Amino acid sequence: MQIDWITVSAQIVNFLVLVYLLKRFLYQPVITAMEQRQQRIANRLQEAEQREQEAGQEAQRHREKVQSLEQQRDKLMAKAKEEAEAQRQHLLNEAREEAATARDEWLQQVEREKQEFLKALKKQTGETMVKAIRAALADLADTTLEQQMVGIFLARLESLDEADRQALKETPGMLRITTSFELSQDLRDKVTEAVHEHLIPNTDIHYTQSPELLCGIELNTEGRKISWTLAEYLDALESQMTTVLASAKPSTG
Repeated sequence: MQIDWITVSAQIVNFLVLVYLLKRFLYQPVITAMEQRQQRIANRLQEAEQREQEAGQEAQRHREKVQSLEQQRDKLMAKAKEEAEAQRQHLLNEAREEAATARDEWLQQVEREKQEFLKALKKQTGETMVKAIRAALADLADTTLEQQMVGIFLARLESLDEADRQALKETPGMLRITTSFELSQDLRDKVTEAVHEHLIPNTDIHYTQSPELLCGIELNTEGRKISWTLAEYLDALESQMTTVLASAKPSTG
């Protein structure tokens, strides 16, 4: 079979022209459209990724902001709780201090009233006892209470042990005799004579009268004394009264 090269060449040319025409007018627009579509899809995907990234960043910022607000809230709540506890403790301490102060003031007032009562009782009892003793002595004998007190005092002076007697002798300063009553000259002479005889011969004696000395007589020198007073007996009575009052004191708890 003989090949017609002219026909073959014409067919080849026609095929090439067809391919060119197809590519130019059919395939190229399709390819261009596909490429444009792919580009649009790629752009949209990139935009979506960017928006997703921005959304993630915004969400992270939001979470950080929420976390910061929660931390601030926790700090404020903790501070408010501490301040409330401190205020509560302050008020409790103030209440305790006020209660303790009121209790102390009440106890001091009770103690003052007790001391005033004992002082008044001691004075009244002493005055009553003095009156009773005076009346008894007047009824029983020709003597006075003053004479009896001086007699008891002189007896104590005579019965001093040697150590006390020597200590009084060695004590410097003037001897003072204090009485709660006016001492007659006769009684003064007796006291002076006894002091000179039993303590210090020819020493000067200063006599004074003091209402503070409750019904008695007292010899004083620097830091030492000899005395007999009704207060000695009343002190024992006061001690007993204090014990009774203490046992009857209401509970302060």
